[in-house]
Amino acid sequence: MITTRLHGLIDYGVAAILGGLSTCPTLPPAVRRALGTAGAYHAGYSLLTDYEGGVRPVLSMRQHLALDAIGGAALIGAGITMRREPDEARALLIGIGLAELAVVAFSSAAPRRGPGQGSGPIGRLLARDDHAIAHQVGYPPFDTPKPVAQDIHIVDSLLPNAMGAAIGARMTVIRLPDGDLLLHSPTRYSRGLHRELERIGRIAHLVAPNFAHWTFLKDWAEACPKAVTWAAPGLRERSQVKRSGVRLDYDLGDSAPAAWGGVIEMVPVPGGAGFHEMAMFHQPSRTLVLTDLVMNLEAHKVPLPLRPLAWAFGMLAPDGMPPPYLRAVVRRRHPEAAEAASRLIALQPERVIFSHGKWFERNGTEALRRSFRWLLAQDHEELEVRHGVEPLKPTASGTTIATEPL
Repeated sequence: MITTRLHGLIDYGVAAILGGLSTCPTLPPAVRRALGTAGAYHAGYSLLTDYEGGVRPVLSMRQHLALDAIGGAALIGAGITMRREPDEARALLIGIGLAELAVVAFSSAAPRRGPGQGSGPIGRLLARDDHAIAHQVGYPPFDTPKPVAQDIHIVDSLLPNAMGAAIGARMTVIRLPDGDLLLHSPTRYSRGLHRELERIGRIAHLVAPNFAHWTFLKDWAEACPKAVTWAAPGLRERSQVKRSGVRLDYDLGDSAPAAWGGVIEMVPVPGGAGFHEMAMFHQPSRTLVLTDLVMNLEAHKVPLPLRPLAWAFGMLAPDGMPPPYLRAVVRRRHPEAAEAASRLIALQPERVIFSHGKWFERNGTEALRRSFRWLLAQDHEELEVRHGVEPLKPTASGTTIATEPL
């Protein structure tokens, strides 16, 4: 999920890009005018939004997202209707508009800070979720441990999303050899869930595996003061994390901590701007635990207007690819990220658990290979041979599954 702080950075970055494109002499005047207008429009209402990037609290974040959607739709409409302009210029407008709608679809509507508010907990918004919608988008029962393999449980929960709706989120619980529990990507805290987990084992380790999945860790750390907290590299340096006051005891590295009992293999997947996702492979159960590197949304759990967009970006099941903005971040360190992805496939997991969408309950290796085609499309054969894995085979139609939509 895109936090409101990250959304603010995207807002001003997009406004700058649109402004720059509006001065590009190779684009037709009509297209330049449309881009310049969109850039000014974007920057204007961003300044008036009650979130981390705002200056005056005139608009709520939900209203901001609605204006984002209108702006994206307007760019798509301009690209469709400008029939006299070159196809490349029209495609640029449509592509920017689609990207805008994608950001809206996966952005939080609950800012932690802004010019007109304090840092109230996300739980206030979650408490107002419509239960019918929640069951439609998530995987009930919520906030209760569900066994999936020996020493592996999952907890499905919800996160606030655009326009006050919700998106499903998932925590993985690993029981270590000494009986202690490791909570990977903790979801929202409740006393009832805490009691249920304590029946399985003592909560001893709390893991924030990337830059996005840490916001509930503070609540768990306060409720479990003896638990050790672990963070993805660089997380503690982020200003939003510092302001939150969350306790981060140790940074994760290339190998799993000895306290985890030697049953977990750690595979860091790097990206640009200091991004890391710390993938974890539970060897006894052959379970791979990810967070956002795979997003496998079921079509019937995505709002109807957004389904074509999710399909176009390869985020619907069974494609399972992450959103375009995350793919762009990871590709900034493509060689290292591709190497890490090949290592994960070489582990040959039986199942793959991740935070959003339908996780891979069986045939995990092949499903993971398909989901990583955006990262391995160019060099998967060389990398997989290096790691001792059979390369992708052609399908019955003679093509491989290494082709990425859009």
